[in-house]
Amino acid sequence: MKRINTLRKLIFLTTVAATIFMFQACNEDSNEVATVSTDEELDIVENGSESEAVVDEDLQIIDQSVEGTAASGGRIAGDSLCVTVVRDEVAKTITLDFGNGCIGPYGRERSGKIIITYGGTFDDDMANRVITFEDYYVNNKNITGAILLRDINRNAEGNLTATRALEDYTIHYPDGNTFVMIGSTTREWLEGEGDGILSNNVFRITGSYKGVSTRGRGFTHTITVPIITDFSCRASGGFARVSGVKEMVINGIDRNRTRTVDYGDGTCDNEITVTINNKVYTITGS
Repeated sequence: MKRINTLRKLIFLTTVAATIFMFQACNEDSNEVATVSTDEELDIVENGSESEAVVDEDLQIIDQSVEGTAASGGRIAGDSLCVTVVRDEVAKTITLDFGNGCIGPYGRERSGKIIITYGGTFDDDMANRVITFEDYYVNNKNITGAILLRDINRNAEGNLTATRALEDYTIHYPDGNTFVMIGSTTREWLEGEGDGILSNNVFRITGSYKGVSTRGRGFTHTITVPIITDFSCRASGGFARVSGVKEMVINGIDRNRTRTVDYGDGTCDNEITVTINNKVYTITGS
């Protein structure tokens, strides 16, 4: 009889444990649906894509402006870049001043200043750089934070590479929302280095970053297939990022819910494909 009672207790406890597990699982599934929607997931991808595009373009403008600055220093006007460049060799800074607003390359309106602080000498293209912003706006969105270019060197193929670290890089939207990115990627310059033609530049980007969405949701983007950025496509009105894949994880949500972002097969267009649990969505933009 004692064995039978023990067996009954064991069956009872097992049933209770199974019920609790099923209840928790149902709650988790319910939370997944209730706390994050497909629209929110796509918003994170779209805002992230916009932020990445602005970073890519700003680094292009910086590279071109620095190359175009007179060796003797001083002030020059870059008509095609819609910017005035001021170099201070004593402070080791280069300031890109967009004034009260002008439309330069890529059709975006920029205003305010980008300030580059460099180590070593001005002509040392391997010197680390710290990029900060002063009242800087892109299409009426305020940009704050910093971009660090460091570990600049040449790889075995002779290509210039650098770590591009984002420190609290934040886009402040006019409605008061913010989108924050933190982390580092490696940028390898594949084509167009030093020729002074923005549209000739092609880069390979690897790495990952994390951030906080406009709704306060933490996320991580990890590049699983290297991203190719081709500025000839950007010059013709498409996305600069023409191929590559990254995976998105949203913090606090079931990590079995896979989200991948595919930039394409190298074809120049203005579409990004997002796959969420085998459902495919397309984001378009300029």
